[in-house]
Amino acid sequence: MQVIQEFASYTEWLKSLEKLNESDWNKQIDSEKWSIKQIVLHIAHWDNHLLNVIIPSVKNGEGMIFPDFDSFNARATKRAEKLTGEAVLKESLNSRRTLVTMLESLSEEALTYKTTANGVSHDPHQSVPYSLYVIIGEFIDHDQHHIRQIESILK
Repeated sequence: MQVIQEFASYTEWLKSLEKLNESDWNKQIDSEKWSIKQIVLHIAHWDNHLLNVIIPSVKNGEGMIFPDFDSFNARATKRAEKLTGEAVLKESLNSRRTLVTMLESLSEEALTYKTTANGVSHDPHQSVPYSLYVIIGEFIDHDQHHIRQIESILK
């Protein structure tokens, strides 16, 4: 499926960060914002949530449950402060690869199964019923947003 391949391409982009040194990893978007390390770990935490919570619940015919974004993101960014950039990169590559493998193992029916997100049946941006396929599309947009931020820091 094209969407899964696009989602998987994030790992290729992540590999481009292997050349960063620790001071690069700690560069921030601006003084009040997250560092590169925090952004990358934030994405990995969401990958793990999809892997460990969202996909199992959809496979069981249950709705998708997303936590409060602010506290969820705060946990990831706090944790990033304790890790090296190299450790964050390794974890992020593993998380995304594992998630992609899981998605590739799902049937077309499972990926397009109409479900809810926190009780809401339709994506408010696209007015389409929620499914794993729709959520992965949203996460691709989320990846792209953060990739643009990181690339602007590294310019």
